[in-house]
Amino acid sequence: MQFAAQLGEPVLGELYQYWLTKCDGRRAAARSDIDPIDIPQLLPHLTLTEVIGGGERFRYRLAGTQVEERFGCSLTNCYLDDLMHGSYLDYVLDLYRKLLDDFGPIYSESTFGRDPSQKLRAKRLMLPLSDNQKSVNMVLSAMLYLPSDPNDRSTVLRAQNQFSPPQSDAV
Repeated sequence: MQFAAQLGEPVLGELYQYWLTKCDGRRAAARSDIDPIDIPQLLPHLTLTEVIGGGERFRYRLAGTQVEERFGCSLTNCYLDDLMHGSYLDYVLDLYRKLLDDFGPIYSESTFGRDPSQKLRAKRLMLPLSDNQKSVNMVLSAMLYLPSDPNDRSTVLRAQNQFSPPQSDAV
């Protein structure tokens, strides 16, 4: 199955196609190739994460309004390991490290919440950015949060103790 077909969400598919065009035959697009003016409809769902020390730490450089609303705080200039903890942090760090190792896109889904009527599903697409085409220095991501109840305003950080890693690995 083709990678784009697995995404299943128009926002994720649109970002993936945009990134592919910006790669222009290279392994990854560079940060300078990404222009927010090209994709204003995607901005609320995007994050741009800086890779520090070859993957020792990760820092959000930018985060869209929908992502920050669902997280429950501003993410800009925050380190992942300062925001997250436990199995949720381990899961997200594993995704970033897999992206660095594979130098390719990652799609993943996960859930928060124990009560089926109040589950929050997260779908994320992570795309490598590289200025030198040898290592990933930034990660462009789109994140969608789909609550079981559209009126549910629970946040990811408040619900991270109820995180359920997926049964299968990211693709």
